[in-house]
Amino acid sequence: MMRISPMRTSRKPENTIALINVVFLMLIFFLVAGTLAPAPDKNVDFITLAAKDPAAPPDMLYIRADGTLTWRGNQLPLSDHVQRWLSLQGEAAQAVPLRIAADRSLPALDLLDTIDDLRKAGVNQITLIAERLPE
Repeated sequence: MMRISPMRTSRKPENTIALINVVFLMLIFFLVAGTLAPAPDKNVDFITLAAKDPAAPPDMLYIRADGTLTWRGNQLPLSDHVQRWLSLQGEAAQAVPLRIAADRSLPALDLLDTIDDLRKAGVNQITLIAERLPE
């Protein structure tokens, strides 16, 4: 009896070039996206709380320990911050809160006075950004 071996079908090698291209494009995207966000003010040491929103936006009003107000690294008077916030309200479909990151060395009364001045100027939505305590 004669045995006939079945024909072997040769499998094509898997093409991993497409996978490498996708991973490379994702790497480039995250590198670009990470550099587009403005850096936080280096002179502000965040207030510390037990919990915080992990996705705090980089576009915040910073209050330094001496009470000066900065936005994107520029020191501006309170009226300019209010005007910027009001212009954002006109552009946005939903109300946008004014996000504040205050230095932990800033006295609480000074922070409350600044928030009170903002409210008197017409800002009705304020969110205070804080840093989580290490566990």
